[in-house]
Amino acid sequence: MSIIQNKMKVSIAYVLKENGRILEEIPASHPFVYIHGYSNIITGLENALEGKKIGDRFSVDIPCEIGYGKYRDDLVLNVPKEELRDIGELWLGMELEMFQDNDIREFQLPDNAEDFFKGLNLENFDDNEENQEECEGIYTIKEILKDTVIVDGNHPFAGKNLSFDVEIVDIEEPSFTELETGVPDEADDEFDDDYNNKNLWN
Repeated sequence: MSIIQNKMKVSIAYVLKENGRILEEIPASHPFVYIHGYSNIITGLENALEGKKIGDRFSVDIPCEIGYGKYRDDLVLNVPKEELRDIGELWLGMELEMFQDNDIREFQLPDNAEDFFKGLNLENFDDNEENQEECEGIYTIKEILKDTVIVDGNHPFAGKNLSFDVEIVDIEEPSFTELETGVPDEADDEFDDDYNNKNLWN
């Protein structure tokens, strides 16, 4: 019988809560799919899933330190609209990928699911200014002002202590492409079709 271990493709259903309040619910009929061991999901949940089998159900409490991280004020940026002129139309909730090279930064739309996964700020960061490049990643537009746009690089669940009720729906061998990228093939397809209409994976 297959068990969850590194380099396995895993499908899960879950209910995500904060203090008993449901924040997100993914049903077994449309499960969340990921490749285990690639750090594409939060550390606390990935650790809890290790060794589980198809059909297993469990609950786990995950503090923010091994979840979506502490909320970082330095990831909230006030960006001149001129800096985003190449993006085109802007709207609240829009996600942008930010790159930084020395004193130059650039915002663009993520090209595919792999870039989006890698851009999510799910790691635990040092407060050290020497790690300025770690501010790169996915930023969400929170407010559009006259001349500037406020963007937030924190995950929406940053700073929250969470609990998951999880069901293991499926475990299978990933394709060669999935092993290379660490991203399920179907995630790339959904991303290409629906990126401008949906907030995926966050």
